[in-house]
Amino acid sequence: MRLLRLTTVLSVILATLLMAGACGSEEPTATPRPEPTPTPVPAAPQPQPTPTTEAMMTDDPTPTPTLAPGQPTPTPAPPPATPTATPVPPPSFDAGTYLEGKTVRVIVGWDPATSSDLQARYIASELPRFMEGSPRMIVTNKPGASSIIANNFMAKAEPDGLIIFWGVGGQPTNQLTRADETEYEFDKFVRIGTFENRPAAWYISGDAPYSRIQDAMGGTEEFTYGTTTFSATVELMKQALNLPVRQVLGIQGGTTGFLLAFDRSDVDSMISGSGWYRIASDRPGWFTDGYIEPFAIIADPTTRLQYNGEINPPDDLVNVRSLMSEEHVRDFEILTATDGALYRTGFLPPGTPHEIRNLFSDAGTGIPGRRIHRRTDQAHGESPRRTDPRSCIG
Repeated sequence: MRLLRLTTVLSVILATLLMAGACGSEEPTATPRPEPTPTPVPAAPQPQPTPTTEAMMTDDPTPTPTLAPGQPTPTPAPPPATPTATPVPPPSFDAGTYLEGKTVRVIVGWDPATSSDLQARYIASELPRFMEGSPRMIVTNKPGASSIIANNFMAKAEPDGLIIFWGVGGQPTNQLTRADETEYEFDKFVRIGTFENRPAAWYISGDAPYSRIQDAMGGTEEFTYGTTTFSATVELMKQALNLPVRQVLGIQGGTTGFLLAFDRSDVDSMISGSGWYRIASDRPGWFTDGYIEPFAIIADPTTRLQYNGEINPPDDLVNVRSLMSEEHVRDFEILTATDGALYRTGFLPPGTPHEIRNLFSDAGTGIPGRRIHRRTDQAHGESPRRTDPRSCIG
């Protein structure tokens, strides 16, 4: 019996063990969970050498060279100079037709009937015949302030070739001595050219105590000089040559004022740029009758006076420079610098293209110089000088 129970117990244990082997243990193995995949972080970019211009243009960039310790920094070579471009006419510019059918205004800074006015009117009548396009030209007078008013007007005019200046003006003298009135820079004007240097001379009344300047040097009898404003040129001659001259202010300038002053005997003497020829034509007999005498030559020594229709220059008529010291001559040349190529000129507003300027300057070479002076100054024994505008300032 006991053996039977023992056998039964063992059978149960054995069955239990077999079931455990078939079904697994009492605690099942946990299902493994996958580890979370970390989000990749991009690596920081490594600094790269900046390629040179040449390197950027090649497949194999060349790194910027590194200086050795203590090696001086080389100075970079300066960039090559940019060549100045030669001005060329705009594609639309046609020299043959640009002024065709147009009117060009000729500005004069002096009153009608003055030398500048008469010459400008002759230029306006003759120049179109030698110009491409044959424009119409008319003269407009803008007198005042020794042509400063006209020059200020020109400085603001359109640079289209339809406005030009002709006569005495556009000089540096007024710009320097009357800066509060001038609104122009003389070297900005585009110069057309000049027909003459100024044949300036000093004239004196036949009733004055002297007839030539060398006779007045060291003299004791006073004579008067008429001028609009104080003349530094006359003051220099007074000091350099010991002249007994007194300036009378408020006398009208220009040829018209000059003739009027002698008509009324307001003063004993005056300087005129064109009096040598204008006196002979406008007051015939003054020279031959001794009513007026040429006192001295003020003009540049290269400017020669010729027969004026009444008289030849007297043999004892001297240029004031021949009586001065070298130091005084240097000062005198500065004061009379505008008696040369900048005396009676033609110019265009600032910024005028040179191809437009050339329409005028090229035509100017065709005008007969003698005819200009027959119209304005009667007989002139020498053709006026023509100055190439390319040699002028501006």
